[in-house]
Amino acid sequence: MPSSIESHLGQIHATRYCLTRLLQGMDYCLDWKPNPSAWSARQVVYHLLDTPKGGLAWVIDGVISGDLTEYDLWSDMDNMTPERQMHDIQEVLQNVNAFFDSIEGTLAKAENNDLSEKRALIHNKTRLTDNEHTAGEILNRGFGRHWSGHLEQLKELKESLGV
Repeated sequence: MPSSIESHLGQIHATRYCLTRLLQGMDYCLDWKPNPSAWSARQVVYHLLDTPKGGLAWVIDGVISGDLTEYDLWSDMDNMTPERQMHDIQEVLQNVNAFFDSIEGTLAKAENNDLSEKRALIHNKTRLTDNEHTAGEILNRGFGRHWSGHLEQLKELKESLGV
């Protein structure tokens, strides 16, 4: 039976593969939106990479190391900056790969009990809630729920473009 770390790494590898596949062929339409209130592929990617602020990889590293015991979470932010707006597909993919390299590196150094015992208090500023979660729960919520929903959003966006 795979360890908790192995299970999370499997989910992370699958997510990385899915995201990079979805971005293939979207170099010319990273900023296209089906309507003015929708997000572009670029906005979805940077939302994922930098939510919570600093990114999930930074949060997990901080929780496992013990340097991060609480953090703020603002939902529904696209995290766009003028610099990110100028990135071509190769730079976007470099950011994606750096994120995944970071979180995989953190988990490679972790012990299984780190995921079940190390915790952080999350202040969800948008929903006005405070909840404590283990590192493993943060990973499950991040990749299992948050990322999967946005990957579906990217899939639908790509399909609507016919790419």
